[in-house]
Amino acid sequence: MSTPRLPWPRTNVTLDEHTTSYSRTGGFSMSDVLKIAQEAARAGAAVIAAAGRDIGAVRVKASLTDVVTETDIAAGVAIVRSIMAADPNATFVIEEDEVYGLTDCIQGELDAPEVWVIDPLDGTTSFVHGFPCYSVSVALLRDGEPIAGAVLDVSRQELYSAAVGQGAHRDGAAIQCGATETLIGSLLVTGFPYDRGEPLTRQLAVLGDFLRAPVHGMRRDGSAAIDCCHVASGRADGFWEFGLKPWDMAAGVVICREAGARVTGIEGEPWTPKSTGIIVANPALHSAMREVILAR
Repeated sequence: MSTPRLPWPRTNVTLDEHTTSYSRTGGFSMSDVLKIAQEAARAGAAVIAAAGRDIGAVRVKASLTDVVTETDIAAGVAIVRSIMAADPNATFVIEEDEVYGLTDCIQGELDAPEVWVIDPLDGTTSFVHGFPCYSVSVALLRDGEPIAGAVLDVSRQELYSAAVGQGAHRDGAAIQCGATETLIGSLLVTGFPYDRGEPLTRQLAVLGDFLRAPVHGMRRDGSAAIDCCHVASGRADGFWEFGLKPWDMAAGVVICREAGARVTGIEGEPWTPKSTGIIVANPALHSAMREVILAR
């Protein structure tokens, strides 16, 4: 299926002389690396789907609201092994540290020339409670920019993917972001930070400002990766959130960019893997959202 004409130009990323190949030494094409990401996401999702409600042991991480399950780790192992089967020299940044030891993979750095950034189970809290909104997120970064990514919404069994210059797709069909230009009439999605201090205070203040704007509605799914994909596909018009990590955003960033959305950090600055939040929407709506957020 051909990619439809976007209402907004793709933004933030331009092709350069290196972008047509994934590895400067391995010679993978962009199509190859996209397939690697897709297959890795499928491998992780298969583990999660097979677990069902048998989530295994649950362990608290940084706070009582931030947990990890045995399924998170098992999915991470499956993802890493899938990628290493294609590229044994791949390096990784993974949410769950245990995966490094279980796979003997190489831990990379966000500013490395190339590194895979993985969230094996984005939406663990939803998974623990049986709330059907959690995903697998897999992205390849080159010099800090996501160049290919895949997000698999496990409950819906929908695979979102994109690579620079190839457009964004859901289950093989081209997608594009919505064209709503104003807050009035827009449906926004957001999430709540694990840090229940100042970040949450600001989050709630901004949430109230959006509702009073008024936006048409606000939704909270519990998976930043899925939220990005909802914007990329036009199901939602904009997404913003404080307190995110690189693995929450990386795959969603390239998918949204290729769908025609503008992506920045939470203060409107250029997005990087070290950004602590995100704003995503078509360019006109993004400007309106940024104005509300920066007022707080």
